[in-house]
Amino acid sequence: MKGEEYAGAFGSSSLPASVNDPAADDGLVRLAAAGDHQAFAEIVRVHQRFVLSLAYRFLGSREEAEEVAQEVFLKLWQNARRYKPQTKLAAYLRTLAVNACLDMKRRPRLVVAMPEEYEAPSAGDPAADAAEAETRRALGAALQSLPPAQRMAIVLFHLEGLSVIEAANLLGVSRKAAESLLSRGRAALRHDLAPLLVKP
Repeated sequence: MKGEEYAGAFGSSSLPASVNDPAADDGLVRLAAAGDHQAFAEIVRVHQRFVLSLAYRFLGSREEAEEVAQEVFLKLWQNARRYKPQTKLAAYLRTLAVNACLDMKRRPRLVVAMPEEYEAPSAGDPAADAAEAETRRALGAALQSLPPAQRMAIVLFHLEGLSVIEAANLLGVSRKAAESLLSRGRAALRHDLAPLLVKP
């Protein structure tokens, strides 16, 4: 997967267009459940950027984000017969992606800075570009330093644009617990990013 698939990884959330046409998704899933590989390939084409973006925001690693995406779509293929149309496919894939990302916490991993290929395009001002790159690297490192539940709460609420209730449901916690995760995550980020915030 090329770097542009991850462009704007810390920008606004971008749900696939088919989220507004669940009937199209349902039809594709039914075909995939019957063994139609072309229908499944279309599902992957439409939804892979959305899944990759969420995974990359949480994990900060292209390789791990791609691993999560592969796992998510493999699970969809294996369980297509059990998919319930009452749930929008994008929401179902988001749930799979969140669970797969959180499962990564059991694996030893390195804290990584944001790779240059994912940084915003140059604005033509070397000093501004350098400051932007430093900020993105610091934010990436600060996010990776958070405990997984706090990190996912921050990603879902602030980067994916979900409500507190939606984030709580995905995390399997109460609203109060989700608010606590967000509060502690924000406090930790403010602490870690303080040197950047107070720079002249």
